[in-house]
Amino acid sequence: MAKKIDYQVIILTLLVLFMGTLIFFRIPVNGFLYISLGGDPFNQYIHFFNLFHDLARSGEMPFWSWNYGPGGSFWNDFGYYMLGDIFIWPLLLLPKAWFPLSFIPMAIFKIFLISLGTYLLLKKLGVNKNIALIGGIANSFALFNFDHFYTHYFFLNATVYFPFILLGFERFLSANKPAVLFVALFLASISNFYFLFMITLGLFFYSGVRYFVASHSEKTVKAFLFFHFRLATLYLLALGTAMVILLPSVYSLFQSNAFYRAGQPIEDALLTFNEVIQKLLWQGGINFVVLLALPLFFINGFKKRFLILGFAGVLLIFMLMVQQLNSLLGGFSTPDEFRALFVFNLFFIMLSAVALNEMNFKQAKNSIVLIFFSLLIYLWLDKNPFTHYGNVIKFMPLAFAILFIAGQFVSNRRLKAPVFSFSALAILLYSLLLPFSLVNDLIMKSEGEELEETHKGVWGVLSLMSKDDYKTHFDNEAIKEGLAQLEQDKDFYRININYPGVSGYNASMSYGYRSYLTYQSLAKWNLQKFEMDYLAAAGTRRLNVVNGFPTNTFLNTLLTNKYTISFAEPYNLYGYETIYENENIVIEENRFSLPIGFLYKTAMPISAVDDTRDPLLDERLLRNGVLPDDVFNASELDSDDSTASQTIGSLADAVFDDETQVETRADGVWVESDTPIELTIPIQDHTLSELTVYADVLPYTENEGLTIRAASNLGASYVLQKNMRNNRYEVDQYTYTDAKNQVLFRFGMDSETEAISLTIQPGEFLIKDIQVTAADYETYEEIIRDYQNSSLQDIDYGNNYVNGRYSAELDAVLFLSIPYSPGWKASIDGQPVDTFPVHSAYTGILAPSGEHAIALRYKPEGFTAGLFISIISFLGAVFLQIRKLRFS
Repeated sequence: MAKKIDYQVIILTLLVLFMGTLIFFRIPVNGFLYISLGGDPFNQYIHFFNLFHDLARSGEMPFWSWNYGPGGSFWNDFGYYMLGDIFIWPLLLLPKAWFPLSFIPMAIFKIFLISLGTYLLLKKLGVNKNIALIGGIANSFALFNFDHFYTHYFFLNATVYFPFILLGFERFLSANKPAVLFVALFLASISNFYFLFMITLGLFFYSGVRYFVASHSEKTVKAFLFFHFRLATLYLLALGTAMVILLPSVYSLFQSNAFYRAGQPIEDALLTFNEVIQKLLWQGGINFVVLLALPLFFINGFKKRFLILGFAGVLLIFMLMVQQLNSLLGGFSTPDEFRALFVFNLFFIMLSAVALNEMNFKQAKNSIVLIFFSLLIYLWLDKNPFTHYGNVIKFMPLAFAILFIAGQFVSNRRLKAPVFSFSALAILLYSLLLPFSLVNDLIMKSEGEELEETHKGVWGVLSLMSKDDYKTHFDNEAIKEGLAQLEQDKDFYRININYPGVSGYNASMSYGYRSYLTYQSLAKWNLQKFEMDYLAAAGTRRLNVVNGFPTNTFLNTLLTNKYTISFAEPYNLYGYETIYENENIVIEENRFSLPIGFLYKTAMPISAVDDTRDPLLDERLLRNGVLPDDVFNASELDSDDSTASQTIGSLADAVFDDETQVETRADGVWVESDTPIELTIPIQDHTLSELTVYADVLPYTENEGLTIRAASNLGASYVLQKNMRNNRYEVDQYTYTDAKNQVLFRFGMDSETEAISLTIQPGEFLIKDIQVTAADYETYEEIIRDYQNSSLQDIDYGNNYVNGRYSAELDAVLFLSIPYSPGWKASIDGQPVDTFPVHSAYTGILAPSGEHAIALRYKPEGFTAGLFISIISFLGAVFLQIRKLRFS
């Protein structure tokens, strides 16, 4: 017998299409894309998709990519963002320029799925179809969903999956049908481990409460434990099936900077009830209906089931009030970010729907309580307006309560439906006006208007990107013209692009060049440590291994930089010759560039570098491979401690400004001032050299950083800043709290600078040392020519492999400017050999003397094990399903 058509699903679809179109249509009409001109979609996600699109179409698995910063694993690091995002996969079939155009239709589609999942879940719980329909809309059109989509589009995926997971749980609980739960858990697992954590906590909470209120569950300890054992087995099989994507992502998480970030301090341990209401309605933008259920459960407490649901609701409120608990539930994010709101919102929607469906509102107590709390919400909204339509939405709770109660007393069917529809309209209108108001703010902001206060909670209202903005930043003709000049060079090399304000941290992903820059949450910690310890840059999610120091000739050469493309002033690097110039585009080629691999004949242990204050660090890296201590001891290589650098200025010659109190001590110079501390160091005459300034400054005051300027008599000026976060520093989310206070400022080639000026923020500081050094380029040329003669030859490379050969008179270390990853496996003449980190971040191999062939192959860490677990888990799930069918 054919199933009857569920007209509510058709109505739901039409409502989502109508409301979504009404909310979104003004964005393209006003010439904008639904992507912020700042924040993560702009800085990350478009670039990430462009890289994914190119890798997927390259014919090679999307494993390693040379266009991801200095190189990195797409499979490991981008499972978190999009590799497991099924909503991204269809877009790979389309031109990649369509990605930003997909945001609005994809948003509407996801909103529909959230609505549908919530509707089906509520209907499964026995809620009236009409109430379930309204509950679906109230869940999907909560304002935080629209916030997330234009700031973190993949955050919305968890909101899509969660109601289907609970729906699957209900089918598993009532009829032992595991398919929906298994598939939904699998999709959530491959999508994002971060939100999987929140989903798992939500499922755990739900199963604990739901089992005891379900009419068809056996209320014994044995039955409870047996059911949850089967539930845990199903969960683990779904999780296991996802391991081919999930496990490499977890490997990446544990190797990333995530565990080295200092979280923002939680100022208020406990929110007030009013602050919780503000968090829900203002910051989260959830529907007012979720606040109406709890009192109804308690005044109808003669039913044990209602009491359990009431206490579950109180527990949810308590979780929101306790900030540390709120942080835990949000994946250890800061409480203000409120990332687990999708879990709370669905639970509140379910409680509200059950209350409205099962309470008898012909009883005076229920009607009075509903009206009373609707009035309280009206008064709160009147006192705390937070949208463009505050004068309208404040009436919605009262209108809903009055009309909903009136509908309970109408016996005439013809009248009952319109009365209910008008009460539902209050919820729908509220759900429509909040995101509609958000879009108002977005358009106003994008057109240059100043906004005093908006209803967005976490990220603030950001300007939207126009099509011209997109073309400028992601399809820039000048950048493509510059890169086109290098298409004939098939060697492996990296490029520095200097295009301020246009070429960002992830631009290499969109334009297909090899760079040093990347920005994402799972950047490798060993690369970050190299940046912060060796280069003394502040710790963020942004990685630039020449960060703040693009004028570092030595480092650019070691890391295979061959070209600079400048759309502003060219970088101040020695040995670079102009090979192309057109209007504002200047391309320079490095005469001393190195291939991806060369032989270090001398080395030093990392312990000699990690714990030393070394103003000559750059030259030491140029002369020696820095190896792990055990590898250094096994290699029997000598260290080269010679130096071509001269000290041409020091702290002893410093002259301070008149406002600064100065006290010379045994361990340095103590300075204190209420104004910025200025000091000048005269420097000696010097030939053309690599100019470096070393500073060791211990802060005892929170500060904004250390600024240094080199001003020459030609009028050139270079300004660099080091934000040294340590001791009593201000803490932010992405701080490397153990950052070294020693910093090297590099100024590239120089012969005419007469003085260095240093600026420190107001406060108290101990200046332990300052040295200005000049390194002779003749020695640099000699060292580099030797590396060129003993480098990897006949190089053949792809996304996941590198081949070449070398010739060595003596045993040496083959240095490869490939970020170190155990996923790279090496062999010499076909025999496996070990790899190890060089300079803490790059790849090295002990290279025996003679002529040898070298081969490297890449496979993501965790991929093989994950694939094996996925196959076994999937087969296990199939076996259990077949067994169930045979014995049912």
